[in-house]
Amino acid sequence: TVRFGPNHSLEGAGSFSQMADLVAEMKAGKVAVLLVHGANPVYSLGGAFAQALGKVGYKVSFSAYLDETSAASDLVLPELHPLEQWNDSRPQAGVYALQQPVMQPVFPNARHSGDVLLQVAGKQGTFKNYLRSRWAELHARFGRGQDFETFWMDALQHGGIYREAPAQAVRLGPDAGRLPQLAGAALAAGWRKSGRPVLTVFPSVALHDGRGANKPWLQELPDPVSKITWHAWVEVHPETAARWQLASGDVVLITSSHGSVRAPVWITPGVRPDVLAVPTGQGHNAYGRYARDRSFNAFELLGNEPEAYGGRAFTVGVTVVKTADHRRLATLEGDAREQGRGVIEVLPLAKARGLRPGQHPFAEREVPAYSEQAVEEWAEAQRKKASLGNYAGEHPRWGMAIDLAKCTGCSACVTACYAENNLATVGEELVTRRRQMSWMRIERYYTGGEQGGGRPVGAVVTPMLCQQCGNAPCEPVCPVYAAYHTADGLNGQVYNRCVGTRYCSNNCPYKVRYFNWFNYAEPGGEWESWPDPLNMLLNPDVTVREKGVMEKCTFCVQRIRAAQNRARLEDRGVQDGEITPACAQACPSEAIVFGDLHDRSSRVAALARDPRGYHVLESRNTKPAITYLARVVQGEATEA
Repeated sequence: TVRFGPNHSLEGAGSFSQMADLVAEMKAGKVAVLLVHGANPVYSLGGAFAQALGKVGYKVSFSAYLDETSAASDLVLPELHPLEQWNDSRPQAGVYALQQPVMQPVFPNARHSGDVLLQVAGKQGTFKNYLRSRWAELHARFGRGQDFETFWMDALQHGGIYREAPAQAVRLGPDAGRLPQLAGAALAAGWRKSGRPVLTVFPSVALHDGRGANKPWLQELPDPVSKITWHAWVEVHPETAARWQLASGDVVLITSSHGSVRAPVWITPGVRPDVLAVPTGQGHNAYGRYARDRSFNAFELLGNEPEAYGGRAFTVGVTVVKTADHRRLATLEGDAREQGRGVIEVLPLAKARGLRPGQHPFAEREVPAYSEQAVEEWAEAQRKKASLGNYAGEHPRWGMAIDLAKCTGCSACVTACYAENNLATVGEELVTRRRQMSWMRIERYYTGGEQGGGRPVGAVVTPMLCQQCGNAPCEPVCPVYAAYHTADGLNGQVYNRCVGTRYCSNNCPYKVRYFNWFNYAEPGGEWESWPDPLNMLLNPDVTVREKGVMEKCTFCVQRIRAAQNRARLEDRGVQDGEITPACAQACPSEAIVFGDLHDRSSRVAALARDPRGYHVLESRNTKPAITYLARVVQGEATEA
């Protein structure tokens, strides 16, 4: 379904053509004072803008970072972080978002740019007062008889105003017949005839246009497809790589009519043989400790002349020369294909429609009867022999359901886990040695047979984390009982008991345990992960682990215990949906559901009974608490 109108609000947005006009005026010396806020054009527009900026009389940068534009400015006014300021926005039609500060400013000399402009203009009051006056206009439209203070407090509580956007009529514009020309089809055809490869520049999922490059969480977040962290790359088709005698990690010199960069090669069937692709976001020469002098800036390959449709061309013809250099890619990619292990199950739509409750669509991968019986008899014998104590009572069995038909691989869950559970970022060097600490990862596998020169049919993704196994292989191998089973079914980890043998990691078939090779929390240490003031982001409810300790996903046990304590004080049971782990809270498509599997009426228990449900590596008899719901596709499912 294509919806026109309500998806985005572009009121007040400028065009790239207007930016080009501004650069022309700057070059001509017609701009006396330039104010830059919320942008870094010296980085994203390259040398042409930097040269024009030199002819501006006075440059002022409102920025929270010493980025490239701030470095080239005459005056830098430190801006408040978004979490420290009042503001509002209209992200889409019908939505009026209101933003309020949630913390005091970390740096006392930082000020809201709105307060600065009000002071310069000689106006009385603060930006908050100005914001309230703007919302008084909205009160006149949407107040519905409320007084302003009630309307204001209600908007603060709900984060804004949300109204249905009216439907808009749609018609073809006068340029509809010229779409092929506007899209640059003639130019692309010319590049193919000349034999020059076409390079397309695409925005990074994590870093976007470079604004996220100084955030270590985003730098260490693997790209959903390439799984590369901390640096940029150029994507090359296997046929093209064979013709040019390239291997992954080989460094090539890419030259366009606007500039050149040196980029490591990543070979992937996800691009056409005549196309190269590079992400934006890296290559800063300023900005901060995590962004500076890292990889290359893809914008240097692009021109600054607007296209016929008014935007910037992100596709350009290039020449490629192989160099003698090689760079080890900081990638967390495993096997490119799943190899029939049943990690990601895919169902054709016709088969999914015919499933009935209790019917398992993956019968060939079910646990053998004798193996199931052996495990159950062993467990029963253990119960008879042992004095169970607290374990003998009625307890919940915490579990999770992950719907692969909803999961997009965006990796928001991965970063949310970093924030909630004090996960260390280890940097590019340790990532290349596979010493990352993320408790959750997004696994990507290519699917289908070869078509038209080796291009795969597609790719599938799945979140992988500790399965909180009921028959966990990690627990019996720990010599000091640091890995143990809780009464409510969690695989617990006692950090101050762990001696770092790593036997548990060796015995985990899901490979979701992570070892602290260094003390990432040591102030001033070589591998310090939270230098001041980043230590302020640590969650006080979660232990910061030290060197020599094994760690893994806990299902956000601190949230579980907090909800249980709250329910006990209120003399009631924990309600379904009351506990939400960080990954489920951050998931934009609501693909992750958490709850008590013993509560038959809970949402997670219902999903666990869904005929699409399966357990990863179920034949290992680990009894996972996570149920995956198979991805449903049109047509026939293809093997990975």
